[in-house]
Amino acid sequence: MNAPSRRDFMRLFGITVASLLLTRCRGVAATPTATCYAPLPPTDMPTPHVPSAARERLRLYWLGFGDLAQTTASGQNAENEIGQQMIAGHRLALDEMVAAREVSASVADLVQEAFAGALFHVWRSNIQATCYAPVMVDYAPSTAGALVQQSEVLNQIAAQGTIDPETLAKAQAALERDMAFYALSDADVQTLYERLIQESLANGEPIPSFDALQLELTPDAKAATQFIVELLTAR
Repeated sequence: MNAPSRRDFMRLFGITVASLLLTRCRGVAATPTATCYAPLPPTDMPTPHVPSAARERLRLYWLGFGDLAQTTASGQNAENEIGQQMIAGHRLALDEMVAAREVSASVADLVQEAFAGALFHVWRSNIQATCYAPVMVDYAPSTAGALVQQSEVLNQIAAQGTIDPETLAKAQAALERDMAFYALSDADVQTLYERLIQESLANGEPIPSFDALQLELTPDAKAATQFIVELLTAR
């Protein structure tokens, strides 16, 4: 049986720990470089009332990474049951917004995939288990980690009450790179990895970091970025 694609995996996220480890540890077999995560420091998150608006509920899920990190690190979320609930609730809120024509279905799918990737990163960074299987190149941990970081930055911007244009621009640029990566199909990602490996071997240069990667920003990726920015800054 063929392994599920990245997008299929995100839709089935959290069913078993094994499926999580198999799907996100993809890459081309070559001289390996280990990609163990350092645990994310838990952050104190408020426990607000449960709002009725789909957009408000969606925002709460994006603010829940700190609680997920803390609960997972304490050993209470070994199979990511909490993550499964967050993924399902996030999808439900997005579906409501799609039905209300607040966001397009394609952009909602991209936001959902990015959220699932970020959530998996938080869980995998704090779970007491072995590291990923080594691969030569895998940008998934980098982009998911950046997405979590930028969501925290945007939330801090909103909490300050005033928005610094320079800080907002940097966060948006980082999010655009993340969303451009998530907009790639599995085949696109594999082609990208193979090209980078070949260029590295031919030129004797290291594979570029994710931050140095040049990716095309599709209309959906741009729209998804703007959606997340507006969601987290409550604009």
